[in-house]
Amino acid sequence: MNTPGRQPSLLQSIIPLVMMFVILMGGRLYLNYRIEPLILCSAVIAGLMAWYLRCPWQNLEEAILNKIDVAMQGMLVIFSVGCMVGAWMFCGTVPYMVYWGLQLVNPNYMLLSAFLICTLTSCCTGTSWGSAATIGVAMIGIAQGLGIPLAPVAGAALSGCYVGDKLSPLSDTTNLAPAVAGAKTYEHIGHMLHTTIPGTILCVAVFFITSSSFTGDLRTPAEVQDFMNQLTEIYNLHFLLAVPVILLIAGSLLKWPVLPTIVLTTVFSVALGCLIQGFDLRYGILSTTTGFKVSMTHYLATPIPSVQALLNRGGMMGVLENMGMLCVAMAFGGIMHGSGMLTTVLKKLLGRVRTDGGLIISTLLSCVVLCFSTGSAYMGILIPGSLFKDSYLKRRLHPKNLSRALEDSATMLDGAIPWASGAVYMSGVLGVSAFDYLPWMVFNYSSVFIGLACAMLGIGIVKISADEAKRRLADSQADTTLLEEEEAAAAAA
Repeated sequence: MNTPGRQPSLLQSIIPLVMMFVILMGGRLYLNYRIEPLILCSAVIAGLMAWYLRCPWQNLEEAILNKIDVAMQGMLVIFSVGCMVGAWMFCGTVPYMVYWGLQLVNPNYMLLSAFLICTLTSCCTGTSWGSAATIGVAMIGIAQGLGIPLAPVAGAALSGCYVGDKLSPLSDTTNLAPAVAGAKTYEHIGHMLHTTIPGTILCVAVFFITSSSFTGDLRTPAEVQDFMNQLTEIYNLHFLLAVPVILLIAGSLLKWPVLPTIVLTTVFSVALGCLIQGFDLRYGILSTTTGFKVSMTHYLATPIPSVQALLNRGGMMGVLENMGMLCVAMAFGGIMHGSGMLTTVLKKLLGRVRTDGGLIISTLLSCVVLCFSTGSAYMGILIPGSLFKDSYLKRRLHPKNLSRALEDSATMLDGAIPWASGAVYMSGVLGVSAFDYLPWMVFNYSSVFIGLACAMLGIGIVKISADEAKRRLADSQADTTLLEEEEAAAAAA
């Protein structure tokens, strides 16, 4: 990216990143401050460095707005999922799943059950966020009912949620990564099996072995029974309450647009709550905006704490915190990108590349740096993808090698970095701190290490012919030239 002003040195480019780590670690771990002001302080430091480099504010503002524009679809999905969760609580869909989960899930294999069920759901729906907000919440509810620690269950459930986010052709990142790299979606998915299958097997083994350490408190069955009885007193647990889940999965399989599918499911769920539960329509609307409360039902007694913790959630207002987090993260990332500091760091990594595996490792590490510094999986995919694309072709590496590296790192770290937008959302939806569930997100961080191992050992690295590499490189450069011409024409107009 061409940036007016002085070109930043490597030291100048690293200073804002180092200061961000110091501020976030110190402010969050030791002072227990909220993440938003900490990232905002980091953005101020990055802005001061950009000012020192004489980068015009107009250039930085444009970069910030561009990053927010990239994240806008994710913001809309967050709002719609918040509405849907509130509606599912209103009609009783999540309590219905929790109730039968308590009946069917073997408490001796709770972690493994959470991983497998969330894997299946996310592969069908293509969304880790939606899967966590629905099936993930149900798994947390079951864990609460059985008296199992929530952090391991949350980590196992989120590991499963990200399997589908990585593999499903309905996932946004699964389509974004090959689009940036120049690969096709389904060849990209097939190539990711080199790292996804070992990671999945590792998760099954870990959660199977550790499940024995997190069995339900079978000595107090009365508490579990009270939990289930109270759900039946609040709701009419009719089998039709499973229809919203079926509708959401069907929409994903039929490749309906994500937002209309979620909105349709939300409207249907509110209608279901009015018809089956007999709840007031105005409370159904409120549950999608301010969130569901047990007081909206006909239940007059005070629910036990675990039931309140399960039911009182959802709504658009409940995800406003996530919107603030995304905006300040995009502000920091936009300043770093608009000033050229991120590009300087990434180009330094490229200068030390000597082998094909080294290029893939550089890609993985670049994605890690971007995700840690910006808290955005989108930026972790878009910036390294566009920066390294031609380098892969010059080494006759198939573009799907690049797209796999982007997914192995950026997509997986979105929910594993406590200040990333994905982790903030997950911790808010599940009610478990990201710092607590992080050690149990086996699939997420193992994907990065498996990707590094494959690069070092030369496993799953696909080459293309010299002629194909030249053709792809020529097309890439033609696209870049056309884009630059369009931008110049727009500026002249």
